[in-house]
Amino acid sequence: IGAGATATSYLLPPVVSAIRKKHPGLRFYIREAGSNTVAAAVASGELDLGIVTLPLHGSDERALVATPLVDDELRLIVPPGHRLAGRKSFSWKDLAGESMIGFEAGSAVREVIDRASSAAGVRLEVVMELRSIESIKQMVAAGIGVGFVSRFAVRSDQGLICKEARLTRSMAVVRRADRVANPATSAVERELGRSLRAPVTKTYKKR
Repeated sequence: IGAGATATSYLLPPVVSAIRKKHPGLRFYIREAGSNTVAAAVASGELDLGIVTLPLHGSDERALVATPLVDDELRLIVPPGHRLAGRKSFSWKDLAGESMIGFEAGSAVREVIDRASSAAGVRLEVVMELRSIESIKQMVAAGIGVGFVSRFAVRSDQGLICKEARLTRSMAVVRRADRVANPATSAVERELGRSLRAPVTKTYKKR
């Protein structure tokens, strides 16, 4: 299974635990990588399943079957004592001139953030790029800058939402359309759907 930082840190652990209790002999190989890298590995047959952010860009030409999992929301986190601390929401103009701890350039999450800030006419001052969500949280807590993380990475009452428009992304599990799911991958898909209340499967054609 391939997935990004949010899925490997917060979505997959309970799913793997539940499946291992039912099938203790099942072994998992989990690779953490960006959505396009994961999708390409699934399309090539290197990985059985991938958890990605839609839409995909620059992936292999073959078709994948995508099962929507959840709409994730990105929330702003700030250091203790920051002028935005204690607030429930922010405007993009609030971030003008702020040092930003960002996800690595080219990642799906970074694209969501960069696209929204650009549309609002605000240039983010990214001073550090990281892949690890926990590293971002620690850097923010140390007062180095502000940052964005998934809602899954904070408590329900933590993180600021964007006033102009909520920062959301659609996450899905993908597999090759021409490959019949084996019992193990079927079990993973079912457990993911059960834990995240996934809607009906649809086919996603990479372009």
